[in-house]
Amino acid sequence: MRLLTFVIIASICFAHAYNGTCGTWNILKNRTKHKQKVYSLSNYNSERCSYEQYYDSVYTIKTPHIQVFYVLSGPHTTTKAFAETTAESMEAAWEFYVGKLQMRAPKGPSTTHHFQQEVKDGLYPIEIIDIEQVRDPYGEYSCASCYGLTIQQEENTATQIFMENDFYYGSSHGTNSEKIIADGDTCYYAKSTIPLLNKTHNYSYTDEWAKGIRLTSFHEFYHAVQLQYLNTVSSNNIFWFEASATGYEEVTNPEVDDYFSYLPSFFNDMGVPLSQINQINNHKIYGVSTFFLYLYNKVSKNIDKSIWENFSRNPDKPFETQLESSLQKIKLNADSIFHDYSVDLSFSGERSQFIPKKDWITSDQELWPSANVLSEDSITPEIESLAFKFYRSPNNYTEPNFTDYLGKASIISFSKGEATVHTIKSTKSLDSLVSILSTSDSTIWVFSRFGVSENIPITSKDASPHAFPVPWKQGPLCFAPLPRDKKFFEIRNRRGDLITQQKYDGTSFCMQEDQVKSMMAPGIYRFRVGNKGKTTSFMVIY
Repeated sequence: MRLLTFVIIASICFAHAYNGTCGTWNILKNRTKHKQKVYSLSNYNSERCSYEQYYDSVYTIKTPHIQVFYVLSGPHTTTKAFAETTAESMEAAWEFYVGKLQMRAPKGPSTTHHFQQEVKDGLYPIEIIDIEQVRDPYGEYSCASCYGLTIQQEENTATQIFMENDFYYGSSHGTNSEKIIADGDTCYYAKSTIPLLNKTHNYSYTDEWAKGIRLTSFHEFYHAVQLQYLNTVSSNNIFWFEASATGYEEVTNPEVDDYFSYLPSFFNDMGVPLSQINQINNHKIYGVSTFFLYLYNKVSKNIDKSIWENFSRNPDKPFETQLESSLQKIKLNADSIFHDYSVDLSFSGERSQFIPKKDWITSDQELWPSANVLSEDSITPEIESLAFKFYRSPNNYTEPNFTDYLGKASIISFSKGEATVHTIKSTKSLDSLVSILSTSDSTIWVFSRFGVSENIPITSKDASPHAFPVPWKQGPLCFAPLPRDKKFFEIRNRRGDLITQQKYDGTSFCMQEDQVKSMMAPGIYRFRVGNKGKTTSFMVIY
């Protein structure tokens, strides 16, 4: 038996908010399963009733580029106002992507998939249906709790979009059923009763359906545009396929903030490449939209168009190659851009107050959850490409072990309500930061890696421990490099009398100004690690 020549491509869904699995990841898995001729999700309980018996009159609304199909009875019932809003929103999406951004226009089939209606030449079809009960005889399109769905024909570049008819789901649960009489047959179907929710602002899309329609329109229509650049969605582009469409939701509907609900899972997956998606964490794919928003708001409004053009020319190349190529055209380094994004991301939620609003990724960054920050006594960063990690530095300063590290690093110092980012060019640059970091209220390390990346040069630590600045006049008095196999150092006066013995962790230690003045009058002092061996002199003046 020849399989139906449609490939499911994408959907918006809320698998993480409920106990089901759905969306692109789940549907792509469906394509690998053995298909059997069954009605959609077994929602049609009267096997003698055909798909056609569940709808009669199919109505249509036309705009300059869009044709919407809908019905007013049966499982796919909607309202004329709902259909008109869908037509208006889809037309707006066309004007934005095709008109303003000059991206490729999607091409639709001559006949719609579900209602089997003829499409006017030159218009793009949208069918408003209960997506859980889509015409799906081979079980490919299983998608519960979905806003919308985009499918592509295997034999050409034609695509089509399904819009959820009322933003209720649950018909696949089969707990509520209704019936219609068609051609003398009693045909039963499951009723969806569970509303899709916007958890960010606590409302139901069944009530605020116009917002749900507009959100879905700009997301799904972008998938239709993307598919003009791809033969199929594959492992090297699937995460960006969804992340960029979700990013455009925020660009075009900034008041909805639907992507907020995915950010906790995104931050919980810190340290894992953005492109690494599996069944457990598939919803984090929408949180990756923060990287799209960074590129769109801080790099170029046309960057994503360039990325998809690169995929069109080299479909087998990974995302890193596509982005790197796009950034090279505007003379930017991809590794540096990704690190800057990672640093900006660390200022999510409450930490956004420490930087100017103009430096935020988006204007609502203060409303995000705060990114997770790891706390460890010693820091040995190790990450793959397209990953980042944040560490809280114990005692404000602990030098990480950079021996095998590939990637970029920065340390952020927080002091008096402001944050300062210090980029680490080599381990030598750390010595000059010791006094600054030791007097900070707190510090956070940011590590990131993009592509092959490079080592952070490690300078020789053979230099003898010494005090600085010398002569000391004010501010912190610091000592470095301190050997890791020792636990304390001591300071003595010129006569050899012990002034203080200080315990330390790491490879440096700083005494604060008031502490120095309380222990040492102006003069010459000697310093050494441990209580044996040669001392090094330094001068105190104030």
